[in-house]
Amino acid sequence: MKSIKFKPGSKETELSVPYPKSAKNYLPDWFKDFPQVDSSGTFSAKKCMPFTDSLTSGYIQELWCDLYISIKDGNAQYRWAGDIKPIGTRQETFNSTNLFPKFDGYFQGEFHWITQWEPKTPKGYSTVYSHPSARFDLPFVTFSGIIDTDTYNGTGPLPFIVKENFEGVIPAGTPIYQIHFIKRETWSSSTDLYDDEKVYKERQSVRKYFTNGYRSQYWNKKKFY
Repeated sequence: MKSIKFKPGSKETELSVPYPKSAKNYLPDWFKDFPQVDSSGTFSAKKCMPFTDSLTSGYIQELWCDLYISIKDGNAQYRWAGDIKPIGTRQETFNSTNLFPKFDGYFQGEFHWITQWEPKTPKGYSTVYSHPSARFDLPFVTFSGIIDTDTYNGTGPLPFIVKENFEGVIPAGTPIYQIHFIKRETWSSSTDLYDDEKVYKERQSVRKYFTNGYRSQYWNKKKFY
């Protein structure tokens, strides 16, 4: 078992900001309410282990205070509750070449989450930060990044953009980014010949069951505590 230790960026963080917890604690309501079988008897995505794994693997950082997004002169602005600032922005330098381009459906002003807890990973492992998996219902999109957290543990900015015309409160407890860990290795790539017999046998080993074929034959449980 690999061990991760999350380090607070300040004493205030340690006292009042929840540290990242297992992603399985942050399943969205729409997924919880999603039927496993529809009215026609077809199994839904809730029975798909690869999709479920994407939701439950790794760790989630939740927003530690209410965040209010307002619109002024066509740009998004913000204010927050509590003492520990959750986000920053570069929108005051709107013409800066450092800004991301304008993406359809989103404000151009670049915000960033101020990370408060950083993982200390085992030697040779990096941390992948990304938008919470399949959370298209959130009013923002967090950009992905990779940091070598076995050697560096400083808190820092994680960029995100807000959906255009969104105005309102993003409540405390909202998942704002997901964390996974990868081992740094050198990879090479090549192609293989198509093996009809192998493909057929593998496909049939799954399809001979109405459901859970992949889960019972090939799937391995992912554990994050």
